[in-house]
Amino acid sequence: MTKMRLIAVLTPALLLGACVTTRPTSAQVESCRAMEGNMGLQTPHDHGEMKGQGRNPMNLSHDRCLQILRSAQ
Repeated sequence: MTKMRLIAVLTPALLLGACVTTRPTSAQVESCRAMEGNMGLQTPHDHGEMKGQGRNPMNLSHDRCLQILRSAQ
């Protein structure tokens, strides 16, 4: 039983440790700045997400641009 608990605790830690955050390229930063200039950085609401259908690519790209622009400052 103790061995199973150890595995249950260590597995998520190992998986999260394997996540690598890569620095954005200059092209990504410029693309996000262009998006910010054209339509702002507000993440649009998504009725599909609100109904439990998950995130869509547009919302994910807006969130990623927010992260990129925060780190570029």
